[in-house]
Amino acid sequence: MFEEELKVFLENELETLKAGRFLGMSCQQPLIVLLSGQLGAGKTTLTRGIVEGLGGVIDDVSSPTFTLIHEYQARLSVYHLDTYRLKTSAEFFELGVDELLESEAVVLIEWPELVSEYLPADRLEIEIVHQPENTRELTAKATGPTSCPVLERWQELLGAP
Repeated sequence: MFEEELKVFLENELETLKAGRFLGMSCQQPLIVLLSGQLGAGKTTLTRGIVEGLGGVIDDVSSPTFTLIHEYQARLSVYHLDTYRLKTSAEFFELGVDELLESEAVVLIEWPELVSEYLPADRLEIEIVHQPENTRELTAKATGPTSCPVLERWQELLGAP
């Protein structure tokens, strides 16, 4: 069974951007990434770094809370979704996400708790938790043959044990 885990502490927003950039650089093929954490934890900041690491324009990235889906052009297409305002998982699929999940893209999903059971098993699950002194603890778990090599490359770039 495939499963890898990574835990790192991020001292500030710049470190969160850098961690995201390294993750984007680690993506070589389509990938599903779930981003969990309370409001203000750094999910969108991490996403900005991921898009930059994939060769996209960081200034294009914003929270998809009201639009629900943003698309960014990069080395791989990037779709950034937010399920925070959805009431049911059916609303998620009404957005046409089944096509996105099967596309040749990196799909980033903030607030995935409502829909995670309907998503592919092979994915990268990231949780960001506030720590004292405004630092963050990032825990990532890869769960399949596509996500595990990405997590391993990301861990190397981060210099994490």
